[in-house]
Amino acid sequence: MRAFIFLGILFFCLITITTYGQNFLPEQTIENFNKDKGLMINPEADMLLREKTMSRDLPWQVSAGQRQNPTIDPRVNNRKKKDISKLNDTKYVPVTAMVDDSIRFSYTYDNNGVRLTELDETRTNNAWGNYLKYTYTYDNNGNWIRYLAEIWKNNAWVNYWRSTFTYDNNGNNLTYLEEIWGDNTWENYWRYTYTYDNNGFRLTYLSEEWGNGWENYWRHTYTYDNNGNQLTELIETPMNSAWVYYLRYTYTYDHNRNLLTRLLGNWVNNAWLSNLRDTYTYDNSGNLLAELTERCINNTWVNYWRYTYTYDNNRNQLNCIYETWSNDTWTNIKKNSYSYDNYGNAIKGEYFQWIDNSWVAAQGGMQLFYNFGIDYIFAVGTNVDVTYKLMITDIMDDKLDAKTYSLSQNYPNPFNPTTVIQYTLPYESNVSVTVYNTLGQVVKAFNEGTKQTGSYNVNFNGEGLSSGIYLYNINAVSVNGKQNFQATKKMILIK
Repeated sequence: MRAFIFLGILFFCLITITTYGQNFLPEQTIENFNKDKGLMINPEADMLLREKTMSRDLPWQVSAGQRQNPTIDPRVNNRKKKDISKLNDTKYVPVTAMVDDSIRFSYTYDNNGVRLTELDETRTNNAWGNYLKYTYTYDNNGNWIRYLAEIWKNNAWVNYWRSTFTYDNNGNNLTYLEEIWGDNTWENYWRYTYTYDNNGFRLTYLSEEWGNGWENYWRHTYTYDNNGNQLTELIETPMNSAWVYYLRYTYTYDHNRNLLTRLLGNWVNNAWLSNLRDTYTYDNSGNLLAELTERCINNTWVNYWRYTYTYDNNRNQLNCIYETWSNDTWTNIKKNSYSYDNYGNAIKGEYFQWIDNSWVAAQGGMQLFYNFGIDYIFAVGTNVDVTYKLMITDIMDDKLDAKTYSLSQNYPNPFNPTTVIQYTLPYESNVSVTVYNTLGQVVKAFNEGTKQTGSYNVNFNGEGLSSGIYLYNINAVSVNGKQNFQATKKMILIK
């Protein structure tokens, strides 16, 4: 029963993504989605979905759930390296997404562009009918805490599936609980638990399945260098009530923090055995040009598959071609093609397969980037058409509602080269904002002076700074001297 319910969820799991991340074995991933059409929006939830669906059967994929960590998949990460200064006060959000004129997704948002609902419809006999509805709930800090899916049955919305998230005081996701609706009650399904270091980098990720209580399934452990680059990921599986090694990833980077290599090893006969190796190349603008995957056969690296990418003058990805190595030559397999509006939003995606020496329309997975490459839509189909609207957030409207001191996460983050730091004052206060590097050295100091109650923006420009993690701190003292507020958050500059 659970397997049937889960396949239904996967069929139409259209969740919003800071998704990030594409699966390490793309063709097998696509095959899973190819069973039926579907679309997922919002990289963060996309990651969670793929993490829970793929890692159970395909644990060799790169863990996609590291939302607080620097992204380690260049297919997504390098989209973030564009000039995104235009997003300081505005952003685009998808309004509708149409897959092959047979599935339609519609979205609603609050005044800050935060998604509230998603309605999924299917077309039958030229009429649109309800299928699934999603409702998103957030806490006062803007953290996503509840995700409810309902299915249309007998002309009414019925509970189907829900996810619940918890966070620490720094906004790090601590737990993720997945439940399914059965026998008029919520039943546990999967649970994920995360731990972090003092810099907010994920250290461990534990997945558990509900059986006769919570049962361990996978455990991931991560290490990093001093720049916050992920160096290793160790995956263990339970055996005889103990954790045993299973897989290990090792990563290397260039001086711009671009991912250069990713090595996958299997634990065999009490030793690590090399299995797959990814190598990445970039142009001078940081665009990913090629991704080569090799497999180790008799201690020799042999070509396995390859992705190549092309871009327009605005660094929008136009084509992605996937090839496999066969008979000492590269053979075309599939291609994604995209077109954009004048604001860097992908408005159309097309999927092709190589059949009889020509590209033929087919059904498969696509990533459609928008918001200057910060966000993306992952869709499965032959043709995907997306419409957007521009969201302009007027933070001055919040001034009358300021009830507590707060320091918000900078936006966008990661950024290049500009970002906005927002803070809120419940009292008239003297304010200073300071940016530090990881050595504790002052990079930029903003003496804001005396500010009235309300919300304010600080525009930070990282031009001339190297890529890496930076900290920003606020010190606010009320003019009567009775209130003193200090807070620090981290941000990531990627060039």
